[in-house]
Amino acid sequence: MAEPTLLTITVDDRGAEGAPVVVAVVGQLDFGTTPRLLAAATPAAASGRAVLLDLSELSFCDSSGLSALVRLHKAAAAAGGSLSLARPRPQVAATIAATALDRLFTITDELPEPDQPR
Repeated sequence: MAEPTLLTITVDDRGAEGAPVVVAVVGQLDFGTTPRLLAAATPAAASGRAVLLDLSELSFCDSSGLSALVRLHKAAAAAGGSLSLARPRPQVAATIAATALDRLFTITDELPEPDQPR
């Protein structure tokens, strides 16, 4: 029997001038899955472009996951870009707020259309 996939990451580089790179994060972000997020999203964060993490299907995020989000934010800022969070579920949003990271991140309820800049 195959092991269930705990985390799926999709990177959508919309390519248009000013459009963000949208990284959809689905599943659970924890100590075991955080390296996969960093491997998939760090190149986008380090590109100097706007990156939007779609967290609408992220069901769980522990301290390792929060640390990864902060690392991605720092990488984006160092490259002259930005990292924002979109549509976090209530449990994930509560975890972000409880750690005061809602002061660090821009959090939005919507994703831009594929052909619209952020």
